[in-house]
Amino acid sequence: MAITILFFLLFGVLTVYLTRRTVPALSIWEAALAFGWKALLACFYGYLFIHYYGGDDTWDVHIGSINECALLKTDPVQFFLDFLPIKAWRISGGDISQALAYYLDKLEWHLQVKTLGIFNLVSGGNYYANAIYYSFLTFWGHFLLFKLTVQLFPARRLWLFLLIFFFPPVVFWLTGIRADGFLFLCVSFFLIHAYRWIHDHRRRSLWWALLGLAGVFIFRNVLVLIMLPAVVAWFIAVRYDRKPGVVFGAAFGIATFLFLVSGFLPGPFNLAALVADRQAEFMTLHGNTRFGLTPLSPDAGSFLKVLPEAFLNAFVRPFLWEARGPLQIMAAVEVLFFWTLLIMTLLRRNTAGLRGSAQAWIWFMVFFSIANYLFIGLVVPFPGAIVRYKAIPELLLLVTMVLAGRPGPIKQGWRRPGGH
Repeated sequence: MAITILFFLLFGVLTVYLTRRTVPALSIWEAALAFGWKALLACFYGYLFIHYYGGDDTWDVHIGSINECALLKTDPVQFFLDFLPIKAWRISGGDISQALAYYLDKLEWHLQVKTLGIFNLVSGGNYYANAIYYSFLTFWGHFLLFKLTVQLFPARRLWLFLLIFFFPPVVFWLTGIRADGFLFLCVSFFLIHAYRWIHDHRRRSLWWALLGLAGVFIFRNVLVLIMLPAVVAWFIAVRYDRKPGVVFGAAFGIATFLFLVSGFLPGPFNLAALVADRQAEFMTLHGNTRFGLTPLSPDAGSFLKVLPEAFLNAFVRPFLWEARGPLQIMAAVEVLFFWTLLIMTLLRRNTAGLRGSAQAWIWFMVFFSIANYLFIGLVVPFPGAIVRYKAIPELLLLVTMVLAGRPGPIKQGWRRPGGH
């Protein structure tokens, strides 16, 4: 307990210091409360899953980090060699596609367990101390998203602060010691630097954006495919001053058409087959609760047939009456909150004055998030996995509702954020 409190104070002070050296800055109390809430949920996440669910991936990562710490002490050269694709190339027998798939899978794992493995040298392998450290690392995903959005919409600062840092379901799922928190950090890092590149045309911003995109590819490679049409539309809408709604609609319409047509192409170009295969992999897994989901085949008719099920599973379920256990009840309440806020936003929307960069940013969040939701609904039959996978797009959709709804006029502004 003492070491957990020590690291909580240490990383809390560091968070306060770093967030006050950037624009927009958080006040001392804002930074302390935001980090404290995330750290508290991180510890609760581990406690809940070990005591009531017998452990899950978060404890597997923790155990893996302890093993990596032992490897670091006994064979530090091998510890760092694991980051290279040597083993992947050897196991695949020289097959580039297999080697890449194996390497990315292991790289995602190594980035988690080795990062914590190094920290175990000072934490002594204490899960809750590691959770505090992990919270500090992934806190910046929330901060970068806040930083980007609040400078475009300064009048919404309070609501954005409360939503991005304190909305319990999203912060909970992005706080457990697993890949989701790192993924969110990479997504936010990519978005803020992509925004800078689109506006300032600087090569440095592009390189930082590509670094963030590489991180997204490592932690959830399919997300890059969903993100690409959104980024292209974002670029065109801002650089060439086109109506964002038209540009994003056209970009995703073309992307959808190409995706369905790819069902006639061979091998790795058959994106429809890759999605169907991903769904088939999930179907073979065991889960205590499973939604009904028709198996996909790589043709347009199959995807159109399954689409209503995907929408229902990702956007509407679990219904409150079918929820089992505290986490599913929380997910059901979360769905009710989402739809209530959406209806209120549609009834009381206030988009007068939205234009240019601010309007394009809202359209980006909407299209990227909806496409993400539908993909998750198409391939994942387990409610526990769905609620975790959709945490990032859900947060982005909730942000758009805050920005598009009342109260008060929408005030826009932008100052180029400092730092990375």
